[in-house]
Amino acid sequence: MEYQIIHAGNASALECLPAGGVVSDEPSALDLIALCGEEQVDIVLLYSENLPVDFFDLKSGVAGRILLKFSNYAIRLAAIIPPEIASQGRFHEMVLETNRGNEFRVFSNRADAIGWIQKIW
Repeated sequence: MEYQIIHAGNASALECLPAGGVVSDEPSALDLIALCGEEQVDIVLLYSENLPVDFFDLKSGVAGRILLKFSNYAIRLAAIIPPEIASQGRFHEMVLETNRGNEFRVFSNRADAIGWIQKIW
């Protein structure tokens, strides 16, 4: 996974680069969580390119399994997902629900995601 550490106000986050790899399943999510531990951050910024196509199909269960791993380890997750993907079917319903909390949020651009990261600290 290719990444960089970004600093947003008092918070630091691990930003996965768009072409830097895919969090495709529970083991790859755990690898990313371990990387957060090594870098001493508890926020991850992902792009839609870092997620498998199945993530956006809630029937597959991929999103639930991946998000549960991050939740179990208290890693907050911001995802930059284009509106044409984020507004599709059941995934859109999940986005509306999760965007009410502070564990997983979906944004249409990096600036809004960084703004959220700054606010949660």
